[in-house]
Amino acid sequence: MNFLQKFFLKRYIAQSQPERSKELCSLQSCSSIGLMCEITDEDSYKEIMQVFGQLQKPGRNLWLMGYVDETAVPFYCLQQLTADFFCKKDFNWYGKPMKVQVTDYLQREFDLLIDFTTRSLAPVAMLLELSNAHCIVGGNEEHEEYYDLFLNMQNEFSHQELLQQVDIYTQKLTGEDGK
Repeated sequence: MNFLQKFFLKRYIAQSQPERSKELCSLQSCSSIGLMCEITDEDSYKEIMQVFGQLQKPGRNLWLMGYVDETAVPFYCLQQLTADFFCKKDFNWYGKPMKVQVTDYLQREFDLLIDFTTRSLAPVAMLLELSNAHCIVGGNEEHEEYYDLFLNMQNEFSHQELLQQVDIYTQKLTGEDGK
């Protein structure tokens, strides 16, 4: 059964993978940002929601997609207009996303998509691979192949630390740091 699952999932990814126009944009000048994270407990939910609130500003579209590695999304993960959460049951038997919010998220052309995950998660890796984002950034070595900009964070890192590094490096690479 495992062989069949992998076969159908690879075929789905190959058929669904978009042609992305890669373009780097600094965190400060992005008009649309996608956030990808894993929710492990209530504290991780609060931490990512703090980052989510910090990034909000007029004229900027944000969309948070949080993965819960369980069969149900916990009660404290409050669905919002631009903050959605998904779990194992939101995929069919071979791993294709079945939740409307997940497919809508994949179709969105974000200026920047930031992956806050710290471990290998097959559903998150698939979403990164199928994303239409112009630039995908993250510090997870397990998902490095999906990033346009990999930030080597060495050890465990907080969401705030990754966000600071994204801000620093995207400004430097776009020449917006004034140096």
